[in-house]
Amino acid sequence: MHKWIDLGRTYYQRYRVRPPVMILLFLLLFFLLQSGFQHTRGTTTEQLAIDTLTVQPAAWLIRQFSGSMPVIAQGHRIVAPGIRLSVLNGCEGFEGIFLIIAAIMAFPADWKQKLAGILAGSVLMYSLNQVRITVLFYTLYQDRSWFNPIHGYIGPTFIIILGCLFFFYYLNCIQRSHEQHVVA
Repeated sequence: MHKWIDLGRTYYQRYRVRPPVMILLFLLLFFLLQSGFQHTRGTTTEQLAIDTLTVQPAAWLIRQFSGSMPVIAQGHRIVAPGIRLSVLNGCEGFEGIFLIIAAIMAFPADWKQKLAGILAGSVLMYSLNQVRITVLFYTLYQDRSWFNPIHGYIGPTFIIILGCLFFFYYLNCIQRSHEQHVVA
């Protein structure tokens, strides 16, 4: 625990940024990213985010595990015999990506470290959401009674917890980098 306090002191001395300022910056950045994406509703950007970047890769992933079951991407839906999973605004996983981006941008670090963290965190959050959609598809296929708990509670909680763990890992990497820089 003292490592995190020391890291906070070091970054405060280096950048003169207090934790309340970082929290406010995080909230502001997350709000701007989220509200900016919400303004894309009904546009080509939303269609690209949902249909192309989310549904098509998820349908491909499901096909890899489904054997002979025909699974297709149809607009914002993943369709198979007896299953129609709609991926709507909010289900594409961008909130998790925005949380990672806002957290990394709000924490003082070098731009190279921020860029690496944003890139790795975005890939992680995107991949986790693809797994979540795949699990939701198979939940509909196997036992529909589990769909709402997995969709509304278990899946999002799992993604947020892993996102937080990633952010702590990122902070640990920054601390190790700073310690190596101080020693050198």
